[in-house]
Amino acid sequence: MALAPAVLQCLGDSPRTILTLVSIALLAYVVYMRHIHPLSRYPGPLFASLSNTYKAYYVYKLAIHEKLLELHNAYGPVVRIGPNHLHTWEGEAIAPIYKGGRSMGKSEFYDAFTAFRPNLFGGRDEDIHALRRRQLSHGFAQVSVQKLEPLIEGQMAILISKLRRHAQTGETFDLKHALNLYVLDILGEVAFAKPFGVQLTEDVEKLHAINDHLLLAGVIGELPCQDLTKFLSSISPVPWMRRLMKSRLKLKGICAGCVRFKIENQEKITRPDLLRSLVEATDPESGKRLSEEEINSEAFAVLVAGSHSTAGTMTLLFWHLIQNPSIMRKVQAEIESTLGPLAKDQTSYPIAGLEASLKYTMACVRENFRINPVFTMPLWRKVGYPAGLDIGEHHIPYGTNICISNYVLHHNPSIFGPDHAIYNPEKWLDESWNKEKGRYLIPFSVGHRMCIGRNLAMTNILKSVTTLLAMFEFEPLQEQKERSVRVLSPGIGEMAGCFEVRVRLRGEGGR
Repeated sequence: MALAPAVLQCLGDSPRTILTLVSIALLAYVVYMRHIHPLSRYPGPLFASLSNTYKAYYVYKLAIHEKLLELHNAYGPVVRIGPNHLHTWEGEAIAPIYKGGRSMGKSEFYDAFTAFRPNLFGGRDEDIHALRRRQLSHGFAQVSVQKLEPLIEGQMAILISKLRRHAQTGETFDLKHALNLYVLDILGEVAFAKPFGVQLTEDVEKLHAINDHLLLAGVIGELPCQDLTKFLSSISPVPWMRRLMKSRLKLKGICAGCVRFKIENQEKITRPDLLRSLVEATDPESGKRLSEEEINSEAFAVLVAGSHSTAGTMTLLFWHLIQNPSIMRKVQAEIESTLGPLAKDQTSYPIAGLEASLKYTMACVRENFRINPVFTMPLWRKVGYPAGLDIGEHHIPYGTNICISNYVLHHNPSIFGPDHAIYNPEKWLDESWNKEKGRYLIPFSVGHRMCIGRNLAMTNILKSVTTLLAMFEFEPLQEQKERSVRVLSPGIGEMAGCFEVRVRLRGEGGR
């Protein structure tokens, strides 16, 4: 019994002791991360160097790209934005980071985007990636995409009909909303063997589900212990977190159902589309084909990235053209002089030769890619060189995660000048500028991991822009004429708010 007072005394002091030990541990952690850690030499916010929740918070706020630009303007060319994460806006870092092959592999960030199995975008295994690229390359080649033009034109005819009605009534409408539904239905046609029908039903549920998946993956990807985070998200009492998980499951169900339908009706549905290409895809070296789960994974990636990035890019391109009437008139003049009016039996201009023949239009497209890239995601790479990586005067230690965000790169004044925030396509007509600055314009990334969907995206953008500008005149609402545009993005973004316009038919082009 004599021991009882001593035990009670220890128990009484334990909360204070625990608090003291925790305080010492936290202080030691802060001192190590700020003064001893291999990345302690790099500037950045205090909290960013201590916790990955700094990055995750700004992804959740849809503003990580804007925050990164703010940090570079404050701290310089290389900024520490995580305990083991560096971000740079130096153009010379593109090749070392994204053309480093196996020595600069993808980080754990990409695991968050896996819904079925790792796909071409999210997979980190280089051997599987090389195999998948070989299997899918033919289906995404330009010659294959051109065979999909009739499917694209079917959806364009619906959009044109809607714009004609708006022209007749003179009413205002949200062009961003119309383009989002249009592109999603195109993806349904070319990637899933049937349109989703959202242009006719105005059903936006699938659009919200895609946004939710991107937000969920973007936030979880920036955090450690992803499996635990995903599990906690699935049982979270927070309504918005449960909604995000429910949206991902919904998209998985849509993809799986379309793939199963295509496989079961492969002999009946013989038209060319991307899903057929996935079902029939073989490795030219081994003859290996994709399993149904692998097809689901790739179809899921096409649905999420293909619709969101293309619609977002197209909306912003129209915004810049409509807000700058003199530029839009030059585009229309080039379309008329180069392509001529659309024939009565034509729905749209064919894609063949558009990119090469429309120099001014392509300058506008390139400037839109520069000033408002919708793919703002930090594409993290992990330094795998045992001795680390040297980029200019900066040494990046082994095991460090490093990346470049397109948005930040394109707003680096040392590359694109003090007027980098001004939309000016004329610069891209200068061959010396084009050659010099084009190295830093990477809307589809670079290297062996560059986006395989480039041809499909450019086909959608160029066919739509040339056809709609040949047929219609667009006018923004008066109160929007002086408004600047902002992109909200968890990784793949879109224009903030609505884009209300009026439209009217143009001369012969409008038929």
